[in-house]
Parts: sequence; C-alpha cells; structure tokens
Amino acid sequence: MATLDDDLANAVTEGFRLAQSSIINQDLILSGTGDVTVTLANGSKKTGPSWSKLITAANAAGTSATAAKTSETNALASKNAAATSATNAATSEGNALASKNAAKTSETNAKTSETNARTSEYNAGASASSAAASLAAAQQLTSVPYEAAPFPDVWAPLNDDLRLLAGFAPYDTLTISGQVLELPSKSLTFSRASTATYIDKSGVLRTAAINEPRFEKEGFLIEEQSTNFLKRSSPTEYGPSIMRYGAGVSVVFKPDGGVEITKTGTTSVWFEQHTGAATYEAANPVSISCDLVVEAGDDVAIAIIRNTSSEGDTTAGVTTAVAGRNTLSVTTAGTTGLYRMALRIQFGASVPVGHKVTLDRMQLEASLTATSYIPTNGNTATRAADDCTLQRSGNDNYFGPVTFAMEVHCNGQTVASNGANNRRGIISYYPSSTEWVFAALNSSPGLSGRPMFCYASPALVGGATAIDDGKIHNMVFVSDTINKKIFTDGAVITSDIITRPTPGNVGVSNNTIYIGRGAGSATPGVRMLNGHIRNLRIWHRALTDNQIKGLR
Repeated sequence: MATLDDDLANAVTEGFRLAQSSIINQDLILSGTGDVTVTLANGSKKTGPSWSKLITAANAAGTSATAAKTSETNALASKNAAATSATNAATSEGNALASKNAAKTSETNAKTSETNARTSEYNAGASASSAAASLAAAQQLTSVPYEAAPFPDVWAPLNDDLRLLAGFAPYDTLTISGQVLELPSKSLTFSRASTATYIDKSGVLRTAAINEPRFEKEGFLIEEQSTNFLKRSSPTEYGPSIMRYGAGVSVVFKPDGGVEITKTGTTSVWFEQHTGAATYEAANPVSISCDLVVEAGDDVAIAIIRNTSSEGDTTAGVTTAVAGRNTLSVTTAGTTGLYRMALRIQFGASVPVGHKVTLDRMQLEASLTATSYIPTNGNTATRAADDCTLQRSGNDNYFGPVTFAMEVHCNGQTVASNGANNRRGIISYYPSSTEWVFAALNSSPGLSGRPMFCYASPALVGGATAIDDGKIHNMVFVSDTINKKIFTDGAVITSDIITRPTPGNVGVSNNTIYIGRGAGSATPGVRMLNGHIRNLRIWHRALTDNQIKGLR
C-alpha cells in the first residue's frame, strides 16, 4: 500500500512528465513545418498542422480574401467600364451621325457658297454697271454747275386767288360806299357770266358766284361753256317724261336728291334719265357724268344710250362704273339725226338680287370732255365759260428768249378728233394775224393728250407722252429765238427750230395773253383746257436744262 509521500512523488513525477510532454509538443508545433504528430497526455498520438503551416494557411486565406475583394472591385470596374463603353458607343454613333450631317451641311454650304459667289460676281457686274451709269448721270448733272432759276418776270401762284407776285397788270381796286380805292396788289383778269360749282380743298361741293374764280386741290379751274341736258340732276321724285327703268329693278327717290336702284330680277336691270324729246343731234359729241354709291365688287356700268321710237335703244358708249364720280365721253353718238339721249345705269348678271346702287348729280353734255357739275331742277341749265387773261405789255418778251412754266392737270382724257377746236389750250397769245404763240394739248388721232408748242410761226413741235392721265404735270415751254422746246416733269421731250414769219396785222386781241384757252384761236370760250393750272411763271430768258430740272 502506497503512502502519501509516494502518491505525492508520483503526482509530481506525472506532472513533470506531462509538462515535459507539453513542452515537446509545443516545440513540435512551433518549430515544425507542415503537419506534426504530438503525444497527448493519455499517450495517444495526434497529427495536426504546425504553427508555420497555420500561419501560411492564414496568410493564404487573407490573400484570397484580398484577391476576392480585388476581383469584386475589378468586376464592378469592368461593369462600369462596360457601361461607359456602351455610352461611348452610343456617343460615337451620335457623333458619327452628327459628323454625317455636318458633312452634308458642309456640302450644302459649299454649294451655297458657290451660288453666292456666282451671285456676288453678277452683283459686282451690276454694281459696276450701276456705278458707271451713276457716274455718267453725275457727270451729266455736274457738267454744268447747279443753277437756281432766277425770280420770274411774271408769277401767278393760282393756289387760292389770282394775285400776281410779279408781272405787269392794273392795280386791284376795292369799291367802298361808291368810292374806288386802289390796292397795292395786281391780279390776272377773270370773268364768267354765270355761277358754277366746284369741289373745295376739303372735298365739299361749293357754288362760285358770277365772276368768281374756282380753286380746287389741283389748282385754278378753267372750263368751257357747257349745258346739262338732263332736267333733274338730283331728282327727288320720278319723272315719267324723262326717266325709265327696267322690270328687273325697283327705285326709291331720296328726299335730299338722288335715286336708290335695287336689283330685283335678272333681266331688264337698268335705270336711265334722258333728254325727253328727240332733239339731240347724234353726230355731236356726248359726255355723261354722275356720282354713284356701288357695293364693293358689284359689276355696274354707265352707258350713253340713244333712242327713237322707230330705232329703239342703241348703246353709243359704255364703261365700268366705280364708287364716286364717273365720266364717259364719245366723239359722236351716231350718224346725223335727232335722238333722245340718255345716261343709263345697268347691273351686270353677276350682281346678286337685292344689291343696290345710289345715283346722283346726273349730267349729259354736248362736249368731248365731262366738266364740273351743273345742277338742274326741271329744265336744262348752262354754265358760262371761264375767261382768264393777262396783258401782253411788259409780260411776254416776244422778240427775245422766253420760258413758260406751270403745273397742268386735265379733267378727263382728250378725245381724238380731226377738228382743231378740240385742242385744249394751256396758254396763248397772238402777236399778229400771222404769228402765234401757244402751248396746248393735241387732239389729232394718235396724238391726243400730248403737249404741243408753237412759237412765232404756226409750225408745231409736239411731245411724245400724253399728259391728260389725271396726274399733275410740271410743264415747261422754252424759246431761245432759235429753237423751241417742251419739258415734261423736268425732262426735255422734244425740240425744233423756230421759223419767224413776216408780221401780219395787229389788232386789239393781239395785246392779250389767254390763260387756259386758245391753241390757235382767240375766240372766247373755245379750245379750253377743261382742267387746272397752278404756279404760272414766265421768264424773259431761256432757262438752262439744269434750271428747268429744279423747277417745282
């Protein structure tokens, strides 16, 4: 039986053995490589990895984790790179399309540039031509230094009165309580034996007293004597002896004058006023005029109708009507014979039923040109001719150079005819029975409405362009004692040599300058302008071309 000391000694010995065994095992584990075999406390053997192998395995595991993380990062980077590549691919595709479009645009721009180059080349040529023309014009204009026209020797503005700013004439007078007072002003001489109407500068119809001159917006109005053969120029009721209308219209007469005509059917759509009895000589000229209110776009006409019971109605002239004042003239209404002559308003087929025309201030004259309105109220009425004159003495300079200038406006076109009495005079005087001076409008067929000029001899020089177009024209007529010239609106249009005849008889009528009439006859009331004159000037010299171009 063991003792306590033995047990203690055994325990200590076993302790030391186990400790020694642990040291050996620890040494194997720490210093060994790879797998090592250790002896356990119970004496059994156990194989396992050494510390070195564990360290190596741990390091390898850490490296793998890092590699895994790196792989994950690289995968994400690859994914992002793939997305970027896709975006870049799309951008590249867009850039490729843009490049294609840019290339197409460049091609188009190249073609446009080529076209612009050709245009620039053409414009350069045109500019060169224009520059050459401008240079030529400038050289022509400046070949003579600018010359202002001198103050006229005779000057009548004729804007709103007959006063002279220069020239010789008796002084104006004023009678107060039977006493005649002499005024410092001088004027043209004027007369007219009747009242007459005119349109003032505000567009209002006015009536001028006997011997009162008429001034409209175009200037001083000068007209021939004329008669209105329609007895009710502004009717307030129907007159069966002088009026007719077709079954296709209805008529209503206005209390203040005029007739409203309504289209009610498709045939016989007309209204007329006529002269009454068949007493009008058809071989004479006829001019009609009237005021109309017409609906926009309606086809309405005015016509000259001649009529007899045996012949019925025959149209002598017709023209499309417009809103406002309308005129129509014919040189003759037919062959010789007495007729009833009418002014007729007629609707076109396209005018809708129910449309209306208002007709007023109706007039029919035995004249080649329609003149100002002559009111009638039951009988025909006559307006006397205007007569305007200026003394020759001190004003004409007949034996020296002379320039006449004025603004001219014609009422209506000049009707072509072979008679000299159908000329339209602007200014005239007659130094003797064989010497004439006049400016006028021609009436010969093919030349009607063109200006003509006669100085000294009856030989005429004529212009190439008509001036009876409804416009105001600046007319200048020049004689330098060798040549006579006509200028229209600053441009010379004709020139001819003057031939001075042997002076003939000189009478009282040879001492007068006629304004707005004449044209080869000193008879009052014939060869009238039937139009307007303004700013009449006479120089006792031949103005130069540059001076004439500057006249206004």
